[in-house]
Amino acid sequence: MENTNVPTEKKGNIEDLVAWQKAKELAVTAYKLVGSINLDAVIKDKLIHSALEVSYSVARSYGVKQRAQSLENLYEARECIFEFKTAMAIGVDLGYISHDQSAEVQPLVDHTDKLVSGLIQYKEDARKGKVRPKSNNYRGGNDNGNSVAADNFGNTIDYASSPVSNF
Repeated sequence: MENTNVPTEKKGNIEDLVAWQKAKELAVTAYKLVGSINLDAVIKDKLIHSALEVSYSVARSYGVKQRAQSLENLYEARECIFEFKTAMAIGVDLGYISHDQSAEVQPLVDHTDKLVSGLIQYKEDARKGKVRPKSNNYRGGNDNGNSVAADNFGNTIDYASSPVSNF
């Protein structure tokens, strides 16, 4: 008799996860930014390390089976986003990074933060047994008809383009 209680593998690849794609893009952008300016070594290391750690943590969250460990990795990714934001702000305040350079990177940082926050929200809801209905009646729609809602962190998440399809 065949064992039917074997856990199923996740479908898709990490490369399909939008949050991972954006986190990786943030790491590449951080490397390019750091390479293009004269920057203090400590701030340089923090920018690179935190940006890399965001993508690594998202990847680790995808690779584990236990929801609690996956959530822990996603929270680590979010912590690293805040570390990156702090290092950027300090670099700007010290004059190493221009306001224009910071403004150029900020939309990517914010988008990555929203995607990671969306994954956290999804995992938290699943942990609490909340089921997301397929209907858009669950959330208010925005001007273009997409389903949007605020997460636990005050971010507005567009669930129509949510990164959680693989989770």
